[in-house]
Amino acid sequence: MTAERPEPSADHAAEDQPPADPALALSLAWIEAHVAGLASCIRQQQAEYALLERGALLSIGEVIGRGEGADADRDYLDFCKEEQDDAEKADALLAEIAATPAQSFAGVIAKLAIVVREANDNTDLCEFPLPQIRSALADLRRLIHEAIIDQPAGWPAGDQSIGSMFEQPASSFAAWRAFSAWSQGDDDAYRAWTNTFKTLQGTSQ
Repeated sequence: MTAERPEPSADHAAEDQPPADPALALSLAWIEAHVAGLASCIRQQQAEYALLERGALLSIGEVIGRGEGADADRDYLDFCKEEQDDAEKADALLAEIAATPAQSFAGVIAKLAIVVREANDNTDLCEFPLPQIRSALADLRRLIHEAIIDQPAGWPAGDQSIGSMFEQPASSFAAWRAFSAWSQGDDDAYRAWTNTFKTLQGTSQ
């Protein structure tokens, strides 16, 4: 990313508007919470491993009782709290999505896609109903010619469709969000998504 950052275009004001379909908006919020949760889980596991390595894994009460000097222990507790908060946020969004009727084909695709994504990380991919859901997603894409569907603001067009983007690896999603934030001059979001990408990418190396 050595080239000059492009100036925000006049279209960015329109791009900042949330998707009209509430089911799609909730689904996009869920994927962000889900990716953030995966990153915080990795950070928590790394902190736990560091404590185990030096034989210092204690109960939460014992850690708090050790005072302010136990920085590594407090980092571990902070990561545990972060992971729990991210998981609760994602679970709440899942429940809200289930209770929110889709207003468009894009919303239906997004709702099906998050089921596939959640199942990818939590169960056997060969088990019912994943093959059937994948088939329904493929049918929707074929029948409505997804290339002509309005894409969510800030998301790539063309082959990077709504459903396929939800099924991308978490690190790929974080990389795209980092690039999107950088392109729009949002330094805080760029740093946050870059750190998330580095955390997720580190597990595959």
